[in-house]
Amino acid sequence: MKSRFWARLSAGLAILQILLILVSWIISSASPQTTVRSLLSSEGIRWFMGRYAENLATPFLVWMILLSIAGGILYVSGLYETVRDVLHLKTIPYRKRFAIVITTIILLIAVAVIVYLTCTPHAVLLSATGSLFPSSFARALIPIIAFIVMILSLVFGSLSGRFASWQQAFDAMTIGIRYVLPLWVVYVFAAQLICSFLYVWN
Repeated sequence: MKSRFWARLSAGLAILQILLILVSWIISSASPQTTVRSLLSSEGIRWFMGRYAENLATPFLVWMILLSIAGGILYVSGLYETVRDVLHLKTIPYRKRFAIVITTIILLIAVAVIVYLTCTPHAVLLSATGSLFPSSFARALIPIIAFIVMILSLVFGSLSGRFASWQQAFDAMTIGIRYVLPLWVVYVFAAQLICSFLYVWN
């Protein structure tokens, strides 16, 4: 069912891309005085082919990759399940209790480091004007969250016995990617469609 939804969505985006190409050609041909640019003109074809990779290489793509890796290892490591059990006041085994204590300490250290890099006078991650948004911290917020989740999950999975080797930890990182692969395909169609729309109507 989910696969059918993503397939239909990507097909819809592809159809919209074709319609945009035809509409841009029709409008630019019928009304040359307009600012609408045709994707079938020599300039449009050069833009479409030459900018394709650049149109896809957005921060959102990087965020999607990092979050999918972090989400996969968070789930497989057992950290998510253990945190949920703790919040519901359920009894957990000693090894998991030890692992969650160490993981919490590492989380507090990570938070302290981030606070130091953002909230102190002349902090490194602030902008030149001293603001937090926009700043280097704002641009790196999603990667920071993803890396912290990955580190915490690796530590918890290792201490709790879920990861007996690096191979198991590595496999856990790829599981999240497998689940969101349809979203990546949709992203390819959506990103190019949005960029094409902006090119045509700019």
